[in-house]
Amino acid sequence: MSQTEQARPADEAPERDSGGVMAPEVPPAAGAQVDVPAGPVVRGNRLAALDGLRFLAALAVVLFHFIGQTHWGMIAVWGRPYQETFPDAHRYFAFGRLGVDLFFLISGFVICMSAWGRTPRDFFISRVTRLYPMYWVAIAVSAAVIYLVDTPFGHPNPRVLFANLTMLQTPLGVDNLDSVYWTLWPELCFYLTFVVVVWKGLTYQRVVIFCGLWTVAAVLAPSAHIPLLTLLVNPTSAPFFIAGMAFYLMYRYRPTPLLWGIVAMSWLLALHFMMAPRGGRNNWETWAPWRGWLVLVITVFFLLIAVIALGWTSRIRWRWLTVAGTLTFPLYLLHDVIGMTVTHHFGDRVDPWLLVGVTVTGLILLSYVAQRFVERPIALAMRRLLSSAEFSLQPPKPRR
Repeated sequence: MSQTEQARPADEAPERDSGGVMAPEVPPAAGAQVDVPAGPVVRGNRLAALDGLRFLAALAVVLFHFIGQTHWGMIAVWGRPYQETFPDAHRYFAFGRLGVDLFFLISGFVICMSAWGRTPRDFFISRVTRLYPMYWVAIAVSAAVIYLVDTPFGHPNPRVLFANLTMLQTPLGVDNLDSVYWTLWPELCFYLTFVVVVWKGLTYQRVVIFCGLWTVAAVLAPSAHIPLLTLLVNPTSAPFFIAGMAFYLMYRYRPTPLLWGIVAMSWLLALHFMMAPRGGRNNWETWAPWRGWLVLVITVFFLLIAVIALGWTSRIRWRWLTVAGTLTFPLYLLHDVIGMTVTHHFGDRVDPWLLVGVTVTGLILLSYVAQRFVERPIALAMRRLLSSAEFSLQPPKPRR
């Protein structure tokens, strides 16, 4: 399916990539360029509400793929149109595709939080060990299912598999092995550009300037007709990342008219790209909901992050939300190929609602096992290896 019909997830904690999202534990460094007084710093409290939102966003995407896909997508998966499987529910679960936009919004908040006070080396290690271990595991699992089992995904050329292992299939012009991988490229572009600010040292002013420059680039890219610029700027995703960063600045310091202005501009641009007739976030030829519902859903996403940024959810500290947050990435990466293959084989033999319930429950349990016993050990090993490695451009000592 196309980019406008699919969806993915955001990211992790500043101190423990395998854990939940944590509040900043240190105030801005002495001498940092800050033109607003820092608000009270919450020490050691996980942002459980943010973890909960991440899991709900992932679950929305999962249910969208089972229940709310396009007409032909449902036929490919279930073997019959949605009118025969989910005649009443389909219209509501179709909005689950927008869960990816909530992911991007959360990612802007969390990446800004996790990068604060880190060196570019630390940021690089954090991102690599967060994304690649689970991604490689998901590719191995998806490839095994696609090539060894009868699935609705066909049998892609092995070149697709090799390109996907780099996570650079989008700029290489290669199809995604699993359509949900499309969201990884906007994330990577965010990291690659944001690392410049990390290299200079994160401050209030620098993040605000970065938000402003990215906003201008996102506005100009569609009319510039420069494919490379559009590829790097990701105009349809940019407003969500930008708003997320502004919300984090509110959380770390306090709300200001400037930050609210950045959020408001991002909200307007997000709605613009969502409703653009061509080249926007939505493919109107396959899904044409009432535009008022789109405005409402995107606005609710912004309001939810605003509530967290203003500290109104600080009393929410339920441990299970943190655990749920750790399952978001594996659930997102694993659900599509496995879940759609299960429905492809059993969709005409089992009650659709029962099949969805059992399969989603199984996918959540699989995600827990994958995160706890596969992703975490690999990520820890990679982190130890990279932390002890030399990243200098100076040549190593010559052989004797």
